Amino acid sequence: MKNKHLVVLLSVAGLMLGAQSALAASMAVRGMAGIVMKLNHYPSDAEKAELKAIAANKESTEQERTIATAIANMEHKVAAGDAEKLKQVMNDTSAPAEVRDLAGIVLKISHKPNEEDKRKLETMAK
Repeated sequence: MKNKHLVVLLSVAGLMLGAQSALAASMAVRGMAGIVMKLNHYPSDAEKAELKAIAANKESTEQERTIATAIANMEHKVAAGDAEKLKQVMNDTSAPAEVRDLAGIVLKISHKPNEEDKRKLETMAK
């Protein structure tokens, strides 16, 4: 009986810690999604500063830092050096689905996101 209670207690603690981690990731993704949703050729100076802050934040995941850097470096499309890194994020099954989706959206941008991707970004930005 005690083991059963211990398992429940540890499960709840694990869920709480996981939720905090997911929330931190979601904040970075929400910020990047909001920027990409409004993107027109390249991010503004203020948006670049926000992206650089995400990339420098120790709480951002490696995948989030990669995406933030790629968006900050964009001029009409992703820089060649960032494209391969975004592909790696897209294929990283350890990354959350929204992170993989964001990497894919950023990778295929030509000047601005298409309407279908804008709808996905709107959902991510909430």
